[in-house]
Order: sequence, then C-alpha cells, then structure tokens
Amino acid sequence: MERKRKPRYTPVIILLAAFVMLTVALIGQNFWFGEERTQEAAVALLDNDSFTQASGTAADGEESGKAECLYLWDSEDASSQLLHEQMPQILHDMKVSFREVDISREEIPDYEAFEKVVLGYGRYNQTEQEILDLADWVAGGGDLLIALVPEITTVSEWLCARAGIEFVGPTLYETPGLRLQDELLLGQGKTDYPIEEPFESSLSVSLDSECRVSVTTNDEAEVPLLWQRDYQKGKIVFVNLGIYDKGYRGIYAAAYSMLGEVCAWPVVNGAAYYLDDFPAPIPSGEGQHIEEDYGLSVGDFYTQIWWRDVSSLSEKYGIKYTGMVIEEYSDQVEGPFESLSDSQRFMYFGNSLLDLGGELGYHGYNHMPLCLENFDYRGEYDGYETWRSYEDMKASLEELQEFCEGLYPEESFQVYVPPSNVLSEEGRSLIVEEFPNIRAIASLYLGSDVIYEQEYEVSEDGIVETPRVISGYILDDDMRLRAMSELNLHYVSSHFQNSDDVLATDQGEEFGWEERYHRLCDYVEWLDEAAPSIRYLTGSEMAGAVQRFYYVDVEREEGEEGLALTLSDFQDEAWLLARFNDWEPDTSEEGVDGGTIEHLQGNLYLIKAEEAQVMIKKKV
Repeated sequence: MERKRKPRYTPVIILLAAFVMLTVALIGQNFWFGEERTQEAAVALLDNDSFTQASGTAADGEESGKAECLYLWDSEDASSQLLHEQMPQILHDMKVSFREVDISREEIPDYEAFEKVVLGYGRYNQTEQEILDLADWVAGGGDLLIALVPEITTVSEWLCARAGIEFVGPTLYETPGLRLQDELLLGQGKTDYPIEEPFESSLSVSLDSECRVSVTTNDEAEVPLLWQRDYQKGKIVFVNLGIYDKGYRGIYAAAYSMLGEVCAWPVVNGAAYYLDDFPAPIPSGEGQHIEEDYGLSVGDFYTQIWWRDVSSLSEKYGIKYTGMVIEEYSDQVEGPFESLSDSQRFMYFGNSLLDLGGELGYHGYNHMPLCLENFDYRGEYDGYETWRSYEDMKASLEELQEFCEGLYPEESFQVYVPPSNVLSEEGRSLIVEEFPNIRAIASLYLGSDVIYEQEYEVSEDGIVETPRVISGYILDDDMRLRAMSELNLHYVSSHFQNSDDVLATDQGEEFGWEERYHRLCDYVEWLDEAAPSIRYLTGSEMAGAVQRFYYVDVEREEGEEGLALTLSDFQDEAWLLARFNDWEPDTSEEGVDGGTIEHLQGNLYLIKAEEAQVMIKKKV
C-alpha cells in the first residue's frame, strides 16, 4: 500500500498558526491587561495653585535682616566668583536663610547677628581685622565654614592654625580624587572617587590630632580635603578641595551640615531612570559587533537581549523606567508630518515598559531639537537641521501626540525630554503654550552653553524642571562623583540611557553590550547600597517630588526635648535629610511625632514629614 504524503505546505500552516497565536497573545497583553495596569502615581503632580508661595529663602535674610548664615564672597577674585556660582544655590536648596555680602563692595556686618558664617573668599589680608574678629566670634561659640582654599599669607596662616593646620606646603597639591574616610558622605560602597581632570587645587597640609578628617586625596599622601575641629566654644569646618564646579555641590552641602547641633534640609528623595529614543524605530548604526557576538540582527538583539537585560533590572530593584517616544529618525523639519504606519515595535516595547510600572513621555517626532534657524549650535551639533518655523515645530509635536495617544490611550504624557538635551527659548515657549499636558522637562543638570541646563525647581511658567545627572553605560569617574554628590545634596539620582548607545563603537572593542550592561548593573547596585531608602520614581513622579521639595520651607527649633520642624507650604508629605552633630535622635515610634525617621549612616538620618509639624525627641 502506498503511504500518503503530507502536503508540503503543512510546515507553513503550522508556522502561520503559531504566528497568529503569538499575535493574539501580544494583543491581549497590550489591550486587555492594559486597563488593569492603571495605578495611582506614588507621587502625583499637583496643580500649580496648590502652593501658596514662591520658593526662595535666599532672599529672606536680605529682606528681613534676620538670617541663620552670613555668606562672604569677593566679586573681584576669580576663585571666589567660581564658588559664588554654586554656594548661594546650595544654601537656597537647603532652605537656609542667609545674607550675602560682597566684601569688595560692602562692609562686613557684625557676626553676632548670625549663627553660622561661610567664608567664600581667600584673600584675607584685605580684611585683616575682620578675620581676627571672626576668630573671636568662633571662640565664643560661632560655627565657621571655610569653603574656599585661601591664599597663603600671614593672616591666613594665623586663621588656619585655629582650624588645626600645623604645616602648609609652599605650593598647591594636585588632587587626583577623593577618598571617603568616615560616614559623613553617602556613597560608602565606593570609597574612592577619582577626579577626571585633576589640577593643583588643594593646600598641602598636615593637621593636629584634634581634627576629625572625613575626606582625603585618594593617593598615598592622603592629603586632608575636608575636616572639622572645635575651636574653644565654636567649630570650624574646612573644605580644602579648591574645585568649585556644580558637580561637587554635595561636598559643600555636607560640609555646611556639619555646623550647628543639627542641620535638617528638604530633599527630593527620588531615583529616576529614563530610556531616551524608546520606543522608537530600530536605531541606526553599525551592528557588526552585535552580529558577531550574538548572531542576531540589530532589531532582534534589542528584543531578545537588550530589553531582556534592561527590564531585569526593573524587576530586581523596582526601577520604574520612563520611556521617551520618538516616532522616526528622519531630518524632516518642514510639514506636513505623516504618521508612522508600522507601529508593532512601539506596541510591544511600550506596553512591556508600562507593565513594569513605568510611564511614557515625549522625546520628539524625530531627533531634531526644537530650534529655529536663528539658533546657534556653536559647532556642537553640525549634523542637526533647524526647524523652518514655529508652526512646523508645533505640527511635528501634534503628530507625535496623536501617534502616542492612539497607541497608548491611557497614558498622560506629562514629561518631555529635548532631543540631545537641546531646547531653544522658542521651543520651550511652544511646549508651555501649546501642550499643557506636558508638566515637566527633563534635560541635564550639567551641560555646555548649548545644552538646556536645569536646577531642581519649578519655573515661573509652572514647568517642573527635573534634570538628569548622569547618562549612558560607561559611567566614567566624573559621572560617579557627580552621582555621589547629588545623593548628598538632594538625595536624588537621575540617569538616562539612549538605546543607540549600544551601537557606539568609539569606546573600543572591549565595550560591547556585556561590558556596558555590567557597568550599568554596577551603578544600580551602588545606588541601592548607598541609598537603600531612595524611592524609585517615574518621570512625572519625580516632577511631583520636585514640586514638594521646591516649595516647602522649614523652620528649625532646637530645645531640651529635641528638634521641632515647622514646614510651610506642606502638602501631603515632605522629605528631609538631617545631620545630628551633637545628640542622637530617638528613632522609635514614640520618639517622633508627625512623621518618621530612619538612620542612614553615621549621624545622618532621613525624615519623612507626614504633617506640617514634626517633633524628633532626643534619645535618652
């Protein structure tokens, strides 16, 4: 009997059936479970009129004549000018009422009107008598922060001796990096923080035995960079770093927090992870090393390897990714703008991200920053096209908005990330005036003249500024130091990765995806160890956290029982870091009224205010 043959097309039918079943499963995941995904934001964005006052304690001391701190600087000295670019913002963000005095134009007021003094100039000879008076004020119980490395003169040597310096070398020392010697600074999982471009910035000093050193150079010399010393009834804190960049603000904030019995300041308390160009079409770029390493096309690599690894970090640590959608990679800058016909990639990745608890925001119709023809890129982005008109920029975002709302009808799309972190004044005005659903802009904390650089604040037009601090997979020494610094000022971490960074070959063969992923994991693990209580937030939740941080003000009153905090413009919660220099708080439930307190490390604590008044009692 002749055996019947199976039709040759049977395998094709089986494959088609499997494909149909997979498609149905994906559709079910994307649509049927999408409604169950909706959840209340951990930190909701509030209406702008929820807050009753503009933030800004920096001016309070000027207007009322009362201030906690006197900040002295010299507008005619280059180093003092550099520190002045940072120190007022540090005090402002710590909600310290201070009076600022330019010694080259104003008389130094009576120190007795202040609790603390920040010395932000280094040419002491021109104010010799005032320096002598300052030392007497400290001896009587005042607290002094020497924030700027002074010039070596007879007067400075005299003051430095009171700060515990026994010997000063004749030349400045090239500081290769920081070494954390105690638990002053968060970031102990990594004690050494190299400086990317060191220069001669610090005094080469030796100290007496009464100094308590917190930071030294990270070499054999271990030159002291940050220490404190009691001087009779008062205290002197000395920052011998000599670097006054924005990325070091947390060092100076920690130094200021060493003054007084207790220092408590509001913080953001949030960690955000952004995925730029995600979802997006398959990134352009050479995929030769991907094909060699994995035997996959670029598109399959992103689906099977990259997203598997990136999403595993979310599942392990609770990271809530914010994906920034870009519709296409063309250089089109003139309408009309057509909608992308193939959206399967967007559906899969976007809904997978949402299922992990993340959210989506706008990046752009394409990767052309919102800049008109009059914008000067200053040679940094010569490959970018400028938009032909305001109307064209508007039409491109309207197309992106329609595209996104069609794919993800439940999403609010409250966050915008400028392509390449470049945003012109006209582009920003467009966002505010034409797209009221966008509540926050996430660009960069540090940048060049072309970059849209931000502070953690709410602008006058209501946009919440939520800068990203670090980026990418390589995470060099400079980024590590920046990340550590921001933990110690705002208790914040903000990182972004761009999907096409995986295709970059400028770092060399040794930096394939495995190495890049390893370095990203290393950073995530470091953050989890350095700040285990930090909240993982989406981009809009980060904006809500910044709102609460920015507007809240704090009055601190120390008494025999403990520390009383009174918060103005308090909404539903506020977070503060507090350093207890002279006594230990009671961390039990009975020890705190109006909130909770958690020990972080050393004498540093994290406070959650649940009411406008918080009382923290001394531990008996």
